[in-house]
Amino acid sequence: MRKLMLAGAMALAMMGSTAVMAGDAGSHGMVVTDGHLAQFKSVLNLTPDQERYWSPIVATVRDIARRQNAVAATLDGGSIRRLIGAAMPLFRRLDAEQKREAMALARALGISSLASAL
Repeated sequence: MRKLMLAGAMALAMMGSTAVMAGDAGSHGMVVTDGHLAQFKSVLNLTPDQERYWSPIVATVRDIARRQNAVAATLDGGSIRRLIGAAMPLFRRLDAEQKREAMALARALGISSLASAL
């Protein structure tokens, strides 16, 4: 459960400090851009071995955006679960410091409570 919570925090933290709440027809989601992904990747300071696990995360976000016919992906419950699934292989390979950085970013962005709800 803790691993899922941390992976959720990592996935949610990818939204960055400029995450936008977007709503239509009563549904809400958070918008993720390529800039958010780049910011989070920079914070993680991935090793060369971990780099290959980053691509599926980016591909998932871009696929979500493509399916929404949008430049950025709006993450609702289902797409957040998809993103967590894509992030888990990388998360399993993060060291303790990288995990602390991911959680610190989630706390700084005020989304750690969202991550714990997953």
